Amino acid sequence: MENLRAVIGVDREKCVNCHKCIAVCPSKFCNDGSGDYVKVNSDLCIGCGACIKACSHKARYGLDDFDLFMEDAASSKKMIAIVAPAAAAHFKGNELHINGWLKSLGVEAFFDVSFGAELTTKSYVEHIKRNDPKLTIAQPCPALVSYIELYHKELLQYLSPMDSPMAHTVEMIRHFYPQYKNHKVVVISPCYAKSREFDENGRGDYNVTMKSISAYFEKTGKNITSFPKVDYLNPPAERGSMYSTPGGLLATAERFVPGITKVTKKVEGQPMMAEYFADISQALQKRQNIPYKLIDCLNCEKGCNGGAGTSNEEMPLFEMEGYVSSRVERRKEFWENKGIVPKIGV
Repeated sequence: MENLRAVIGVDREKCVNCHKCIAVCPSKFCNDGSGDYVKVNSDLCIGCGACIKACSHKARYGLDDFDLFMEDAASSKKMIAIVAPAAAAHFKGNELHINGWLKSLGVEAFFDVSFGAELTTKSYVEHIKRNDPKLTIAQPCPALVSYIELYHKELLQYLSPMDSPMAHTVEMIRHFYPQYKNHKVVVISPCYAKSREFDENGRGDYNVTMKSISAYFEKTGKNITSFPKVDYLNPPAERGSMYSTPGGLLATAERFVPGITKVTKKVEGQPMMAEYFADISQALQKRQNIPYKLIDCLNCEKGCNGGAGTSNEEMPLFEMEGYVSSRVERRKEFWENKGIVPKIGV
């Protein structure tokens, strides 16, 4: 991999070369602290954003497409938006008001990535049943995909060949909502590394982080709830709404295959993730038995709800998960009121 888009920036005037960023970096090699400030080599950086949170001098920052999106929205480019499930936690249950704000900017339609998460999970289950792979590493997290591509190429063969929830969502739009197939896709995301995914698969045009949106509202003095709630066009997802939470994939898969928990390993957060991949790699090379069929993994310790592209550093985990759980319960109630009970098995 080379010429990767820069997703982490450095303010050389603020950097004091204290190396806190290097200490928390899972890849290490992307940092060069030999000069007056610590430089970042984007071709070796996985874009996880751990250094942003670790830098007490505010010298590290994330790069997204917020400014470009605002410019293009002002020029009336045709756009639709897909919104990551982490929005429920980041905006504290007010995520539908964000759709209202986006609509005021000219965005024409809105889709919930949670629905794409349901599609992704079904694809994982079908892949495991059909192909019986030795091991499947889930890949909704672009930072982890980059980590494997850069530092554990021997594990590439075990990465799921299925699309991420965001990519599934865009493909669903192209097939079932053809009136929007030529619209630009605005992705409301909790992750700077997502930009790399869109560069690779062409299924997103603007990676607009939730952190940038909150900063905009704070700077302009606008209130999110002053905009009307605007719902999504796709059918409401149920357990897929949990995907931003550690174990969310597993909870969704359990509906399709009861008992899959017994053959799934759930791992999140650095440095545990780096250590786990190193251990798995050694075990596979030694042909040791791996007691799992699926690894449900996320780079961030609090899942996507606490991603580098959010402002949730200080929010307790129970509060984040509370917003997500409330949303899931509302979705369950929606389907129950329609007399539809989520099917078990495929």
